[in-house]
Amino acid sequence: MAINKKNLAQRAVTVVFTLAILAVVVLLLPKWYMHLVLAVIGLLGVMEFDRMANGFGYRVYKIPVMLFILLGIGSIYLPWFNLLMLPYLSFAMVCLISLVPPSDFTKSLPQLGISIMATGYLALSLVSLAYIYLLEDASGKDMGRILICFCLLMTWVGDITAFFAGSLFGKHKIAPKASPNKTWEGTAGNLVGNYIAAYVAKVTVLPQLDQWDLIFFTLVFGLLGFWGDLVESTWKRGARMKDSGTMLPGHGGFLDRTDSIFLTAPVFYYYMKTVVLAG
Repeated sequence: MAINKKNLAQRAVTVVFTLAILAVVVLLLPKWYMHLVLAVIGLLGVMEFDRMANGFGYRVYKIPVMLFILLGIGSIYLPWFNLLMLPYLSFAMVCLISLVPPSDFTKSLPQLGISIMATGYLALSLVSLAYIYLLEDASGKDMGRILICFCLLMTWVGDITAFFAGSLFGKHKIAPKASPNKTWEGTAGNLVGNYIAAYVAKVTVLPQLDQWDLIFFTLVFGLLGFWGDLVESTWKRGARMKDSGTMLPGHGGFLDRTDSIFLTAPVFYYYMKTVVLAG
């Protein structure tokens, strides 16, 4: 498959612009700015998820999904709020709001399922990123800014190498019905990119990582990222959509950029907190 030069130029401009903003927000500004950015991305993601649900003839109960994301990120600043309460509260709110009239009761159960899926899809990744930003090592040194960069670097380098490997060498399709452009060659390129990103992080800012950590992160970001991307592709295919949105030229919407993170970010947070940084 040949590389589309116009699409490549759009992607490059979007990446450079996004990286410039993130570099300022992540590395220079107080941490609450990054949490605010994640909350805004969550709200925009809810709108994109609703657009996708409309393709199936349903809608998302947006208010409880938005509240879940805001409460999840806001729990950092609310010491009295137990994050473990969040799944129950979200489930209860979605169930409650489905009873608000007028309501088409023939759609109530599917819309409950879609809304709960939207909550998990968005909140798992965004709240995990918010908490990754707070991580410290065993000595109390702030590691959050570095780890956010590491997490995003792993995702984006893998995506870039997958794109070029698939475009230049891709012949063997993995799931032609769900994602026609996804090939085994691209997936192999993703794994190579993941390992390169992990190794660069180890020799520059994260000497705590050993060889097994590099392999673990390569597989987690390569395989779970691929899985998340493929799942969203099936949703878009079912909704007869190419992209979830148009906010990111050449890349689609915010959901198209978080599909590789929504399964990997929680694992990354837990592993870094309990294994790498635990001392």
